[in-house]
Amino acid sequence: MNRRILVFFLLFVISRLWVLQHPPLSYSDVSHDYERYANQWRYGLTPYREVMFEYPPATIPLLAFPLEIDQRGIGKYYQNYRVEIFVLEIMIFSALMYGLVQSELLRKTKNLRVWAALTFYIIAGVVAKDYWYEGLDLVFFGSLTIGFVFLLMNHAHAFIKRVGVWAMLWLSVALKVMTAPLAFPLFLTRTLSLKKELLACFIGGVLIWGVPVVLYRSSLSVFITFHARRPMKYGAFGTYIVEVINDYTKTEHRLVEGPDFPMVGPIAKNITIASAIGFPLAVLAFLMYSYTQGKEFPSGKLGRFARFEYMVRMAIIYVFLQFLTGKTFSSPFHIWYVPLLTVYPFRHFSKQMFSYVMALLMIGLDTTPYIQAPKDVIAFVYTPWTRIRDAFRFLPMMVMLWIFARVRGEKHG
Repeated sequence: MNRRILVFFLLFVISRLWVLQHPPLSYSDVSHDYERYANQWRYGLTPYREVMFEYPPATIPLLAFPLEIDQRGIGKYYQNYRVEIFVLEIMIFSALMYGLVQSELLRKTKNLRVWAALTFYIIAGVVAKDYWYEGLDLVFFGSLTIGFVFLLMNHAHAFIKRVGVWAMLWLSVALKVMTAPLAFPLFLTRTLSLKKELLACFIGGVLIWGVPVVLYRSSLSVFITFHARRPMKYGAFGTYIVEVINDYTKTEHRLVEGPDFPMVGPIAKNITIASAIGFPLAVLAFLMYSYTQGKEFPSGKLGRFARFEYMVRMAIIYVFLQFLTGKTFSSPFHIWYVPLLTVYPFRHFSKQMFSYVMALLMIGLDTTPYIQAPKDVIAFVYTPWTRIRDAFRFLPMMVMLWIFARVRGEKHG
């Protein structure tokens, strides 16, 4: 077991060194946006108050540190940032290995699932290499997954462990706000009294948000306002629906205005309104579903493995629900579910492999230029082959959502 773990760790390092040596050939948010932000801050422009900064506060040190190293004569900003994310990924990968081994020990099952999961994670990073170290997405859901792995720890003090779990959730929220609804199912997994759990939640939140709130106070609302006003992004499911309809109506057109490049027209307007209503309703439905699945936890009858499986499953469901109902979606978002699928304790090896194939299909379609359809060639009536191809960006999401929503929680541990 230990030798194989070491082999997979070496394979992981080799694969990521290859990713570092093969950056994307064209566009990168790191060189286009992140370095610009870091330079603005270095020369006196305050985030949120003087700079319209679109991300929450935990991203500030991540974006600023590579420039500090650059200014000291070590490397250049772009490569420094990529190496920074690589170093953080080592921590994420180590946590994933720990979580996989612990969950298999609790279930007393064979290790084939562990090797398949680690292989999937390594391959996913290679396939998505043009986005893997080019943004915040890996750290975003990697930090959340580490928090879930904390649930498997047995020897840690119960209160301290819960503070750690909450801190990692609040860290993910402080990187990108979208994980905030997961606080509700996490609260259901409490092992402490209501008073102590609320205290652990509060302490974990203060550890992450305390300094930013003191420094920026109400100015933090800037990033919320920024995203609230954003139109539907070019890669969103709603945009795809607009494009399918527009093949027949010819009423819409795309604005060449980054970063969203939205479709505009009567259909786009109605779909945007539908998304503005549908996404909150989807989140509400998710919260209700998570309650029905997790209402037994406060009784203390279910163990740490059941809590771990539940939280990872809820996060997977929430991710695909957000993809299908939210107005913002782009290629790097596929990185979100990779650590979650890696560490999820599948009951059946066939379902595990099917999920990995679906995930790699989506990643291949959205992060590589290799799976293409003939441009401007009609498949039937007015629908081009590119629209058929793009349907497979979303069909696997629906399948995965259906699969994980139908799973009944495990009772181990």
